[in-house]
Amino acid sequence: MTDLRYHPGADQLAIVGTIDESLLELLPLSRLHASHDEDAAIWTSLEEIGVFTMGVSEEQGGSGLGAVEEALVAMRLGSRLASPGILATIGARRLLSGKQTDSLRAAAAYRHGGRIIVVEEPQAALVLLRQSGDASLHELPAGDAKAIDDRLWLAGLREAARLGPTLARFDEAQLARLRLLDAAALAGIAEAALDMSVAYAGTRQQFGRAIGTFQAVKHHCADMAIVARCARDQVSVAAVALDDARADARLQVECAFLMSGSAALANSGKNIQIHGGMGFSDEADPHLFLKRARLLIAIAGGLEEAARRIAAIPGA
Repeated sequence: MTDLRYHPGADQLAIVGTIDESLLELLPLSRLHASHDEDAAIWTSLEEIGVFTMGVSEEQGGSGLGAVEEALVAMRLGSRLASPGILATIGARRLLSGKQTDSLRAAAAYRHGGRIIVVEEPQAALVLLRQSGDASLHELPAGDAKAIDDRLWLAGLREAARLGPTLARFDEAQLARLRLLDAAALAGIAEAALDMSVAYAGTRQQFGRAIGTFQAVKHHCADMAIVARCARDQVSVAAVALDDARADARLQVECAFLMSGSAALANSGKNIQIHGGMGFSDEADPHLFLKRARLLIAIAGGLEEAARRIAAIPGA
């Protein structure tokens, strides 16, 4: 037991730190007030810094990084509210490694009851469909999707009557890596919402004092810090467990998703509350975190389904 690893190493953190510097400049939150679609320049830049092929082996043209590095990068993508299509494309590229996938984009989709909901992604040729205990990659047919919403969920949602042929299915190991991406992005949202709340509480003045000096606000920020840290640490434990092929890897990944999803929702809600009336306005940033968290959780199948999967794991 003393040989077990639980956290990323210094070299892994250094690699991701270099990428994070690029993401901060590339993905400002202000972009989402103009459009919820990532523009061509963002996709090109992410391609150039190797985000989409970091989990693909070097022999197949990727960086050959493991689950730990991929999860750390996904946390940063989550904190910058990268589109679901970016996360779907990372998963699709890894699944199709060895095939010609340069500039390939995949849209995210999920099955809700009998409906197939596609998160619109311009220029996407494929769609990564998520459903209970399963994920598959399909061709994305053009022109037969019905618009559902273009405003409320920080994305364009479409109901597809059908999808194209199945190109590949995720096996259990690949599905775990995909769910780890979900968990990491949600942990990033939880941490970013915390950072925004603390920054605002330190500058917003009421009654001649920063609101961060008030006990109620302090307690909210402290609670947010705890759940954000727990989510980040659980994602790290799960990523290390996957890379080390541990017997408990699946359990750790499922727990990471449940914990991170809960943390993202809690911190996004408290962030809005700490911002007061401005936090509810469309012009401010706090609502962006809550909308993206809810959408990512829906795509991944929901927190209740995650709890059921955990309960079904022997020895959980």
